Amino acid sequence: MTTLILHPLDTLFFRDGRPYNQDDPGQVEAASLFPPHPPTLVGAVRAALARAMGWSDGLWSSELKERLGDGVDWQQGGGQLGRLRFTGPYVLKGRKPLFPAPLCLVRGKDRRGQHIIGRLAPGEKIECDLPDPEKSVRLPAMPNRTDVEGWKIFEHTWLTLDGMERVLNGEAPERPQIFKADQIWQAERRVGVQRDTQTRTTKRFEAQEGEPAKGALYASAHARLAQDVALAVEVEGLSVALNGNLAPVGGEGRSIWIEQRDDEIKLPHAPDLTADQDGVLRYTVVLVTPADLGDKWPGPGEGHAGPTGEALPGKIVSACTGRAVMVGGWDGVARRPLPLRPLIPAGSVWFLETKAEEAEAAQSWHGRAIGRSTGWGFGRVLIGRWAPAGEET
Repeated sequence: MTTLILHPLDTLFFRDGRPYNQDDPGQVEAASLFPPHPPTLVGAVRAALARAMGWSDGLWSSELKERLGDGVDWQQGGGQLGRLRFTGPYVLKGRKPLFPAPLCLVRGKDRRGQHIIGRLAPGEKIECDLPDPEKSVRLPAMPNRTDVEGWKIFEHTWLTLDGMERVLNGEAPERPQIFKADQIWQAERRVGVQRDTQTRTTKRFEAQEGEPAKGALYASAHARLAQDVALAVEVEGLSVALNGNLAPVGGEGRSIWIEQRDDEIKLPHAPDLTADQDGVLRYTVVLVTPADLGDKWPGPGEGHAGPTGEALPGKIVSACTGRAVMVGGWDGVARRPLPLRPLIPAGSVWFLETKAEEAEAAQSWHGRAIGRSTGWGFGRVLIGRWAPAGEET
């Protein structure tokens, strides 16, 4: 496995799925998201590899297609990537990985005004409108602390390796292990002008059918990464060195330089899973990159499956999945956007129960991927443990 660290030379620009058209009166500013979705960096790396192999423009040769794949649509699966397989992207701060905070973490204040970090866990069964074979579900319950008010979910928050390891062990991260998004990157607003490629001057628009002429100005918000922050992807099947290469990435072709390392991104250790006193093994599945789980996301009483159909041990009891993220892309061959698909965001957590003898099988999923298109970097998970609501772990 090879790790490519992508260092920005200036700001980066990664759009979401919202339209960004000059004639859209509701489009005031295009904001950049961070980190980018996996296909953005996969496309940049594959193009850099093609250039390193002699390609400059036009369709790829049969050799390039064999080694780098012939697909531009991540929704068609890993077969589009040839010999390559990717994991990530990861955010590095000071060359150490940061992980999106699991959505089972909450924060509040006690009566003295001190910040308290707690964890959600499946509560008692209740009847609601969610589908369940037993006609009842266990929704995530707040920590059993009567002295704390104003619990809020950790959003736009990142954890260090040690912090994530504590969470996987059923503990709360410590304050130095927590980073807010504005400590990693800042939005930097830009205003640009549309140019006429023929005259190399500002493009002029004429009024049409009584409508006022469109303006040539546009606005966008780029991502300015902190000085010690970079992106990284792991690549399997790399046959050409990219160390020191420059490459465009994302919107407006912003420049990065590539550092190549022959190692893997270090992941937190998985805890030793053991059954509780009632003989039930309880564990969590924490998503660190977005996952494509198809049109029907698994719910209570159902199981999870990997890309080959292999299922995680046990059944889902409850989940903290967050809002769906819409991921599309760009078809560089047909020159058109790809359709948007709703994906489960990174940081989502599932709570599962299984038999005690399934501990080794459950732990073996640590660092593997679930769902579709895992070869593009989607669906990587970490395995942790949890206790019933009201119990300390």
